[in-house]
Amino acid sequence: MSPSRHPGGPGDSARHAGGRGSRGAGRRRGEDPQQPQETQDPARPLPYRVTRWGKFWSLEPLFADARSYLVAKGGTPPRIDDLVLAVPSHGDRRRIVQVLGGAEDPEAVLRALLHAKGVRQGFSSAVLDAAAAVKGRATRHDGGRRDLTALPTFTIDPDTARDFDDAISVARDGAGYRAHVHIADVSYFVDDDGEIEREARRRTSSLYLPLFAEPMLPAALSSDLCSLVPRQKRKCVTVEFTFDGQGRRTATQYYRSLISSDHRLTYGFADTVIGPAAVLAGGEDAAGAEAAAIPLADPKAAVAALPGAHLVAGRPEPPRDVPDATMEADGELREQLLLAAELAGVLRRRRLARGALTIGSFEPEYAFDHAGALSAAAARPETPSHALVEEFMLAANEAVAEYLLRKKARALYRVHEPPEPASMRELLDRLEELGVPTPPFPAGEAVPAAQLAEFYGRLSRLVLQTAVREHRGRLSWSTLILRSLKQARYAPGNLGHFGLASPAYLHFTSPIRRYPDLVTHRSLLFHLGEGGSELGEAELATAADDCSTRERDFSRIELKGDDIALCVLLDRRLAVEGWEQVFAGEIVGLVGGGLFVRFGDVFEGFLSSRRLGGERFEPSEHETALVGESTGVRYRLGDAVDVKVERVDRLTGKVDLAPALPDSGRPTTGPGRQPARRTTGSRPPRRHTPGRQARRQR
Repeated sequence: MSPSRHPGGPGDSARHAGGRGSRGAGRRRGEDPQQPQETQDPARPLPYRVTRWGKFWSLEPLFADARSYLVAKGGTPPRIDDLVLAVPSHGDRRRIVQVLGGAEDPEAVLRALLHAKGVRQGFSSAVLDAAAAVKGRATRHDGGRRDLTALPTFTIDPDTARDFDDAISVARDGAGYRAHVHIADVSYFVDDDGEIEREARRRTSSLYLPLFAEPMLPAALSSDLCSLVPRQKRKCVTVEFTFDGQGRRTATQYYRSLISSDHRLTYGFADTVIGPAAVLAGGEDAAGAEAAAIPLADPKAAVAALPGAHLVAGRPEPPRDVPDATMEADGELREQLLLAAELAGVLRRRRLARGALTIGSFEPEYAFDHAGALSAAAARPETPSHALVEEFMLAANEAVAEYLLRKKARALYRVHEPPEPASMRELLDRLEELGVPTPPFPAGEAVPAAQLAEFYGRLSRLVLQTAVREHRGRLSWSTLILRSLKQARYAPGNLGHFGLASPAYLHFTSPIRRYPDLVTHRSLLFHLGEGGSELGEAELATAADDCSTRERDFSRIELKGDDIALCVLLDRRLAVEGWEQVFAGEIVGLVGGGLFVRFGDVFEGFLSSRRLGGERFEPSEHETALVGESTGVRYRLGDAVDVKVERVDRLTGKVDLAPALPDSGRPTTGPGRQPARRTTGSRPPRRHTPGRQARRQR
């Protein structure tokens, strides 16, 4: 439940002898003998699929472009199509040491993916023992910790969530609002020189796959002591702030607290309360962007600025078998939710007005049967409840960043630098080639960052509104905007956050699953005089690099995990409904050799240009279309195209598509095709990974 996954949307060190506040001061980067080093152990077990090579058993490497190996004697007996872990034996042979499961088992495939990428799985006995040893701290009395257990509080999370690291309280304060964002006090349970700290530093983040997660912290902390479960007293770090009626922050306090969440809400249930109110207030557009641009006369109408209200207003009630979840809203809870949504709408309007980007999220949301098996997936649009949580978390992250900046604290800032001029020009050229209207670019040679952010904010809203109006390009055009931007990262110094149009930003709200948030908590508490500690300069720089690198690595693994899970579901669907069915799709990416097509709401595959007709196709000048060499027919980003599935590879997550051919012999496509002159482009590659060039940017 964090904005970390939205477009700005993942070790160890000893405490310095001089005191809690200066860990590692003056130590040079790389000099800490306990600094974790990610080395590739040649003896590390790697995943393989068991096959036959004539009369011999052989092992086919998974998630690696490598040769096959013969099976050595002395290991686990092989069985055809088992997924196994094996280690080098002698020569070109590998000895099987563990069976993960069959090739048809999606969990076994995902486990093999983690082994191939060297992701740590499970926890050592030392870490588990350390987690068990701090259990008594949960009930220990702390002098100075504020008791907020009587304050009405709720959490909003997915149906399947197990770790709840943030909770919200909100009330009227005169003509404005008083809000509390309560975040699990993880640093209270994780000593900065202990086993849990060292393991969290190595991992830097939790990793989430469709069937399971590999948490940063052991379950005794992530799902119990630190998790803000309903009707249990939990220790938090609270940000309390007041806002006027226009969303301007007028006062902020930070302190350690004790809370008891009254309600564990799901996104779906919260939307049944907020969605209808947003529609009544005028929220009809998918992103809430149009409503956010209208002058606000009545703050209660601000809820219209929350996105996706029309998608949930008529949705049936969510399932009621979520453990411990509240599924009936009494008058008090309804009032709190609507007030929180109102404040979130006010904050969103203010954020968009300063130039924050508006780019929707389309990550898959999975459903599971009663046995916990994967059963379905759907594209998860941003809804009012998601936006409510996002706005409160953004406000808390910004407030803490500003405070630590004033204190000249050592912290890990979340930075997002402005795009390069060449990238901006190419983006505008591409949108123009697609016929997408754009606002006028600011005049002058050197455009100030704030003005540039305002332009990008207007551009993102205009592109989204055009996509909704024309029913095309919702995914691909947003991807073009994202690809023109630099990637957000962690840094030891503040550089601002362009995507959020924020002068200072960091991550504070998810310490259960992100190491940078844990660093932020310690730094904040240190400067509040409530314990805490700070990293030394060299450690801070190393942590920033490690967390940024690991975040990108984990993002790629999570995307691959989605590909695999979706292939499993697609294969099952086709087995029942037949392989001849035609899917309506949308072109979301392209290379010289073909098109990447999103179809069936969540699936994605590759359609080779050789299947488009008897002519050669090349990318257009700005690579927004494939253009026929002879006819000039073009297949543009965002265009509709009907496809059939030709092949599904459940082990690699790849889908090959074929065109759905009408009598004309060409694929069925959307209107608006225009001949185009021949332009230069790349030759078709020999092999593709579907979606790699147009995957979601996080």
